[in-house]
Amino acid sequence: IIVVLLIVISSKVNRLMKNKYEWDSATCQPKLSVKGNENVYCVEFIRGDIITLEGIPATLPFGGSSGFWGESGKTWTSQHGTPIGADVIYYAGYEDKFYHLKVDFPVEEMKKAVDTTYQYYDDNYEKFSGFTFGFAPQGMVVVWKEYMFFRIELGRYQAEVIQDDKKLEEQLFRNWSMNRKEVAERDFLPNVSCAKWDMYRQRYTFRVKMENENPALRLFQYCFTNYNGEQDIIFMPPLPVTSYDNRALPQILELDWKTAPGETFRGNIFLNEKVIFEKFKNFKTEDKQEFEVKISKDNRTLELYLNQEPVEVDSVRIYKGSVSYKGSYHF
Repeated sequence: IIVVLLIVISSKVNRLMKNKYEWDSATCQPKLSVKGNENVYCVEFIRGDIITLEGIPATLPFGGSSGFWGESGKTWTSQHGTPIGADVIYYAGYEDKFYHLKVDFPVEEMKKAVDTTYQYYDDNYEKFSGFTFGFAPQGMVVVWKEYMFFRIELGRYQAEVIQDDKKLEEQLFRNWSMNRKEVAERDFLPNVSCAKWDMYRQRYTFRVKMENENPALRLFQYCFTNYNGEQDIIFMPPLPVTSYDNRALPQILELDWKTAPGETFRGNIFLNEKVIFEKFKNFKTEDKQEFEVKISKDNRTLELYLNQEPVEVDSVRIYKGSVSYKGSYHF
């Protein structure tokens, strides 16, 4: 009777956890095309287990990674429970190596994560929506927590090379049209390094300030898409300047604003990787820097400055009438 009772209680607890904690898992890697392989940094999974506090089975998507750094671009069956670790075995063809990632996530942080919601506009709230695992060279693995529009790095982890991999080779290549040697001949990249993606993770203290020539301008949001894969949105900022925050450098800076009824705009600034990292290379993490965005009175130009000096960017795009906000400012 006691055993039966325990089974019933456990079943009810699992159903409650499934109803309360539902989220998606995803995988990604840097995007690179080599020798006809459109996604040479893609890794293939032998095992993709996500460990949950409740013991509910959860996994990464089957097959290989996809998308680009920080973004998978694929959906997968919903997972359940409080994720507290991962046990993943994968093959990186560009290194011709099998890796094992065995990691524990901080339990208290994950308990808090699945119970946290972010308010991003009016009465809209986003709960924990999932994980993305990013696989970079040399066994570097970055994991991001996601809350719909928000992507926050959980941590950077290190997978270990599996030396005795014959059984794994047989398991992976059993149904492939190419064997291991053929994959290595096509994809192998000598001297690959994770240094670039570790550089992306460097954090600095800065704020963004908006300057404009139109007194009627109302700012709706700043959106940061950062080189380290994180994404953050500041909705309806009370002032045109953000607070000083410690964050990775922005790859894309997006702004939404309005100057009159029917005059709504979205501006995207695509930063130049070489230029921006060169400018920040001698800054200390704690030193305060200031980006300044200047919007012309006619809403046709955006200019970016760093500490009052102009910054060369890859491109700037301005879209008219591309956004709509409930409860928008009235003029």
